[in-house]
Amino acid sequence: MEESKKIWDVLLLGISNNISTVSYDMWFKNLEPLTIAYNKLILVANLKSAKNTINKNYRNIILDEIKKLNTYVDDYLIITPEEIPVYQTKIEDEKKEENSNYSSIFDPNFTFDKFVVGSSNQIAYAAAKAVASQPGTLHNPLFIYGGVGLGKTHIMHAIGNEILKNNKKSKILYCTTEQFVNDFIDSLKNSKDNIENIKFREKYRRVDVLMLDDIQFLSGKITSQEALFHTFNDLYQSKKQIVISSDRHPRELTFLEERLQSRFSSGLTVDISLPDLETRIAILQKKAFFKNVNLPINVVYFIAEKFDKNVRELEGALQKVIFYCQLKGQQPDNIDIIKEALKDDIDVTTHILSLDSIVDATCSYFNIKKQEVIGKKKLKQIVMARQIAIYLINDLLGVPLATIGSYFGGRDHTTIIYARDKIEELSKTDNMIATQIKDIKNMIQKK
Repeated sequence: MEESKKIWDVLLLGISNNISTVSYDMWFKNLEPLTIAYNKLILVANLKSAKNTINKNYRNIILDEIKKLNTYVDDYLIITPEEIPVYQTKIEDEKKEENSNYSSIFDPNFTFDKFVVGSSNQIAYAAAKAVASQPGTLHNPLFIYGGVGLGKTHIMHAIGNEILKNNKKSKILYCTTEQFVNDFIDSLKNSKDNIENIKFREKYRRVDVLMLDDIQFLSGKITSQEALFHTFNDLYQSKKQIVISSDRHPRELTFLEERLQSRFSSGLTVDISLPDLETRIAILQKKAFFKNVNLPINVVYFIAEKFDKNVRELEGALQKVIFYCQLKGQQPDNIDIIKEALKDDIDVTTHILSLDSIVDATCSYFNIKKQEVIGKKKLKQIVMARQIAIYLINDLLGVPLATIGSYFGGRDHTTIIYARDKIEELSKTDNMIATQIKDIKNMIQKK
């Protein structure tokens, strides 16, 4: 009511400047705003004769003033008091139908709680959380870009789920850009009496949040770009949240009109890049936890190192391992089983430098069991082999210290730093240590 009255007060001021005082007092003074529905300002006239007279003689004047407002309201409707109950029922029924179209569109598994945060996505995660907490006020539009399978869809669904959790009445439209284009084309094909055009406008503009996935699909679609430009402007001016995803930065969307590129860049642009080893490990551990599967750390490392292109591929590998082990009645507790499960996806005969391969070579060189090296035993020979393995991993792979510590039974980073620095210094003064390091490196390269 407050919004409709505010708009009506502005309209009345303009209307009064275009008609006589007598006409204003007779026909407009007693009109009352009821609500705004489907981009229309709904007004109540006490008499049917007043309704008919205004529509017949003053419609164009009212519409001209509405256009001057430059808001999402683009029409008006006058009803009488006895029509109010019928009209309100109609609005409620249409809202229920409309809300059903916006409900249950987000995957319940795609939440912020289940999104693994790492260096590759932490900024995007923080921005998405901020948008979900205050849609339309922070980071509008939010533009998320990154390669295939890195988590863009997950984070968009997480935004939707979080907003609905905070406010179940929020109207959120999430769709692919392809769907937007198809809807727009349909509105042009079936535009009898402009009904389909109105439906298209109402679908995409009468929302609290619009989320468009894969905006790069607009390439070469000039008319659709025009439609999106006007949709964007209408939503933005109404302080409605806009979230867009793409496979590249807005400045690289050279096929888009410059004004669209400018709009997309006007908010906050964040990227999701390839997850590093630590993040991939965390993803696997969290996914396994939610699936009630216990994966030993060496198995987690093996999968994380083999599948480093995107998160979707990583999750697919985990799912395949789980299915294979269930089928065979085995536990996913050793590398040989994992290699068998993933034999069609990785070349198990080709050597890939990894934490496992370095530790295996070190164990073979010193004739020590792997579990002893990554375990807690403190025999001098085992400790030396462990420290050399830590040094080699840091030297050849350069993985984070926390990752190395986790691999070696959860040791803290100070222990890893001590081992690394000790072997580095000994390699400069102790010929035997230097030779051992060289020999192990040769073993690794020959595998």
